[in-house]
Amino acid sequence: MKLAVIVPVYKVEPYLRQCIESILSQSYQDLKVILVDDGSPDSCGAICDEYVARDPRVLVLHKPNGGLSSARNFALPYIEDCPLVTFVDSDDWLEPEVYEQAVRHLIQHPEVAIVGYGHNKIYENEVIPCLMLEMTLSREEALESYLSANRLALEATVWSRIYRYEAIRGLTFREGSKWEDNVYSLEAFYQSQGDFYALPIAGYNYRLQRPGAITAVQVPDKSDLFADIEESIARHSGDDAFLALANTMALQCLWRHFRMLCRVPGAYEQEAQRYWPWLDRVRQRPYLAHLFSPAKRLKFHLFLSAPKTFFAVRRAFYSLKHQH
Repeated sequence: MKLAVIVPVYKVEPYLRQCIESILSQSYQDLKVILVDDGSPDSCGAICDEYVARDPRVLVLHKPNGGLSSARNFALPYIEDCPLVTFVDSDDWLEPEVYEQAVRHLIQHPEVAIVGYGHNKIYENEVIPCLMLEMTLSREEALESYLSANRLALEATVWSRIYRYEAIRGLTFREGSKWEDNVYSLEAFYQSQGDFYALPIAGYNYRLQRPGAITAVQVPDKSDLFADIEESIARHSGDDAFLALANTMALQCLWRHFRMLCRVPGAYEQEAQRYWPWLDRVRQRPYLAHLFSPAKRLKFHLFLSAPKTFFAVRRAFYSLKHQH
């Protein structure tokens, strides 16, 4: 079963060869490696061209710079001959047998639509493994696990999974967004018609804190994420099941973001106002309350019914805690 590996490439010259080599040297060899040179101003495009000449499994696409989502979307028309699809970021690299283990499970279990695996967080002086428990979840269980965010297996990152093509057929990433994986993963789980299986291995090495990387600021701007969710709801207009799922995601993300704003001195006063319109939309739509504990349901109820009062109390609590 041919596996398409989509790799957006932009300003990663010191890391690109390690990334590509880790893909081409996989013990599973039936690959179509699509390198998308996203208008990189360094030698990345030339490095990609080297691999085309060296290995017939490599396809290089050159395009003007448009960002990560644009590069991934540019590759999607070229994967239709591949029953399996995955993604790799070009400053990361793979463990040698991860694809073989994942694909073997998909071949042996036709009822499984998506296989996930853990990763190593690579810091300059530290490696932190993020492993998953081995488990199989139904489509419905996978959606609920992803939205309730209480299992490590179901993170948003698309590079931590191999998909059957049917699970992502027709899906695209929202271009210009910083949080493109969140909604894409939700739609893939929703569209998949099979189970999710988690491999208990760290098969992917995720590089953090590299020079020139897009790093998280203390208070990230999450407006793109909520715009992504609204666009996905519009795409599924009339689908009440998807509306409840997407609105649950919006509620969870707003909840976490407001909590963070309360913890960072001055952030709530500066940032909260921009998120009230998103909260007003969430308040008017259904969400899946049964996914959460009674205590969490109560907090969500208070958050939605009287958010300003609720977070005034939380901010006072954090302030007192900080003073002591």
